Order: sequence, then C-alpha cells, then structure tokens
Amino acid sequence: MRSRKIISFFSLFTFIFPIIAQAAEFDYNNIVSDEEAQNYKAMSQMEIKTFLKEQNSYLANFFYSGNNPGPNESSDDPEVEFIKTRSATEIIYNAAQEAKINPQFLLVMLQKEQSLIEDSDPDERQLNYAMGYYCFDGQPCNPRFKGFGKQVRSTALQFRWYLDNIDDYTYQPGKSSCIDDGTPDLPCSSAGVEIKPENTITAALYVYTPHIHGNKLFATIWDRYGFGGTATGDDNSFNGIFPDGALVKANGGDGTIFLISNQEKRPFGSTTALVSRYDPNKVLTVDAQELEKYSEGLVIEFPNYSVLQAPSGDRYLLDNLEKRLIVSDEAFRQLGYNPAEILGVTQADIDAYIDGEDLAEGNPSPFEQLMRDTSTNGIYYVKNDTKAPIIDPEILASYSDLKIIDASPADLEQYRKISAARLKDGTLIKMVDDPRVYVISNGERRLIEDEKTFLTLGYSWNQIRQVSERVLRLHEIGQTLFVE
Repeated sequence: MRSRKIISFFSLFTFIFPIIAQAAEFDYNNIVSDEEAQNYKAMSQMEIKTFLKEQNSYLANFFYSGNNPGPNESSDDPEVEFIKTRSATEIIYNAAQEAKINPQFLLVMLQKEQSLIEDSDPDERQLNYAMGYYCFDGQPCNPRFKGFGKQVRSTALQFRWYLDNIDDYTYQPGKSSCIDDGTPDLPCSSAGVEIKPENTITAALYVYTPHIHGNKLFATIWDRYGFGGTATGDDNSFNGIFPDGALVKANGGDGTIFLISNQEKRPFGSTTALVSRYDPNKVLTVDAQELEKYSEGLVIEFPNYSVLQAPSGDRYLLDNLEKRLIVSDEAFRQLGYNPAEILGVTQADIDAYIDGEDLAEGNPSPFEQLMRDTSTNGIYYVKNDTKAPIIDPEILASYSDLKIIDASPADLEQYRKISAARLKDGTLIKMVDDPRVYVISNGERRLIEDEKTFLTLGYSWNQIRQVSERVLRLHEIGQTLFVE
C-alpha cells in the first residue's frame, strides 16, 4: 500500500456548534478503540447515504467536482489529478476504503469540524474545509487543500499515516504528556491536563486536535450516533466468508442468484440483470447455511446500462450498481438512446442504486470498452475520460466480454492515462511454482488459506489462472479468507 507522509500538527479548536449531548463518561486516554477506528467495512456506501438522509444532512445530496481519486486510482506523480464529480457519500466511502479507516470515524470528524452531518444549509467555507485539514489555530486554512473531496481523502490518509507511524509524534500510546498547555512536557501547569493514551488512535486524535475540548466533542458525537461496538462491518459477530463480488446460489435452493456486496446478498431480479453485468459461468454453488449468514439486500432489478426515470423526472444511467444522473437533454442524446427506451420507475427503484458520477455533455466514453493504439498495438481499458493500459494477456482475458476497437493516437489523446487495469473481481489466480491461491475482490488479492476454504467458497481447481508476479503485485493484499 502506498504511504503518504505529511509532517505537521493539527490544531483545530471547534466552537461552531453546541454540544447537544455529553458522552456518558469521557475517558481522556481511550477515546475510541483502534479496532473500531480501522473497521473500514463498518458501513456500505448505501448505509452512509441512508445515515446522511436520516440526519437531514446537506451532504446526502451534495456532489463535489474536483480532484478526488477512487481507491484504485493512483499515480506516483503528485501533480497528476483525477478530476471527478462524485457524491459526498462516495467520497466518504472511497476515502475509508483507501485509508482503511472506519467511515463512521470520518462522519464524526465531519460533524466535529464543520457540523456537516447535521447542518442542512452549510456555507462554502464549511464545505471547502470540511475536515479542518491544514487549518491551524489563528491562521487561515491552506488553500492547497481546499475542497470537500481533498479534505475528506487527505484526513483519512493522514490518520492512516498516524496509525502506522505514531512513534514519530509527540502524543504516543503509553506516554504521559500535557494537553491544553504551553508545552506537552510534564509537569502540567494549572491550565493543562495530563493524558496517557491507551491506544494508537487516541494518540492520533490528540495529534490532529491537541485540545481536550475537541476530542471530548468527538467522543460525544461518536456516542450520540451509536457508532462503534455494534458496527455492521468486520466485527466479530459476522462470520460470512464470501468475498465481495462473488456470484452465488444455494445448493438445493430455488436457483436465485445473489451478488455478495458489503456483507449482504443482493438477488438478481432477472437473467438480463445478471448477464448484462457479470459472466453467468462464474456463479458458484455454495452451502445454503453459509449463505444464510448474509442478510438479503435490495434486488438488482434492471439490466446494466438501463436508463431509469424517477418520479421527479430525473433520468439516470445504471452503471453496474451505480446510478449516474444524466444532467441534460443533450447529455442524454449523446448516449445514443431512444426516448422510448427510458423506464419509468419508483423512487424506491432509484434508491436501490448508489450515486455515481454525473453524466454531462461531452463524456467521451460513458460505456466501458477496449481500445487498441494503431501505432503501438497497446491495448487500453477505456471508461469516461480515462485509459488504463492492459499490461498482460491474462488481464486482457479478464475483459473477454468487451470487443477491441482500433483507435488512432489522436483518438486516444482525449483520455487521461491512469494506472494499469486490474483483473476483474472473482478471478482466481496463482503464480507458477507458488501453491498460494488468491481471489480478486474489490481490486485486492485475498489469499484462500486452505483447500477446505477453497471448496467451501464453491470454487473449482480448473478456474485458477496462472499469472506473473507483475500481475499479482498490481493487486494489493487484502484480508485472508478462511473457514473456522
């Protein structure tokens, strides 16, 4: 995983909203546990959206346009930007996944710093400096980090850095220091409070906000929202083993095919809804009891790339599990659809899909495709305004459902080059002379611990592809899959 280092102290004394409820007992030394703070699967993107709606938050319907790459979009060049229009929900979720930080933690930070969870009408400054990132006491905020997307992602990555490198900072677990004093050195003056963080995230919170008040506020909000121990993500109460992206049906069941997504099983409403998105040959027959561990999510009812019209009149293009707002009649015309193809649906149908990037006029490739550079024969995976080079035949085989289109260098210039394309989710891989088998899930490679786990997951040995080390290392290592 790429590391990001920003050496600085963050002093963010927030007076912009009252404390509505006090934390039951504020423990200066244990604000939240390391496990809770790093439970990055605690909320799905849909659950974040629902939470924001329940709080009547402005962020529930807020979109940000600017540099905000997704978890699998990165560049070694810090000057390379990924200009996207994304919903606040997606930005929060993406930041959590990239930094391996609990999205609940980020939601609390948004409320603590700028009241953005509960404010239904925030001003521009609240949005532009949503996390108080690079805003120091008595100084103007650094405009380099202006923008909702930058603030959320930078803060998530900053806390990831703290968690991995806390020994580089003044406040450390197991070390006594003074807070709210002129210096962290002991003994404290009458104005200061002695703290001794019991875990890494508590120390990190004091590095970010070196004040008792700000961290007590964090604890108050965390408790008020009921976050933490009963999270729905990777807590000990959930022991399902199927990776995200798996297509499964129960052995001896009624034949319903489900997609495993964010620890839910989402049924497909029709065969076309399935085959327009996934290869039906990858459906796994699994033990019914294992499948029963998953709660049933919303039905995937409509075929991919359907155009749905909400009761409000807004039109959306379905892009896998996302809905993309078509912003104008011209944008709709450029998609090449006949108005008769638009499906009028209910708001509940619309809400079954998470918000994706808006579709505006001039999008060069809203549909995924493969393009071959006629001057080099290099092949790219193209989507929207980006092109991802395909560096290996095994990766190309992963996109066998797409036709390769020849394109001139001039045609390809309109697309921004990003990092290499990865294998599709659900692909089983191993290297030659290495017995370890991995499955690709959410772009990561997850080790399948043993034969029992492999068979319980419903896989067949002939599905495994042998890949080079280069292809293997394109995919970050995820959590190991195992049957207890």
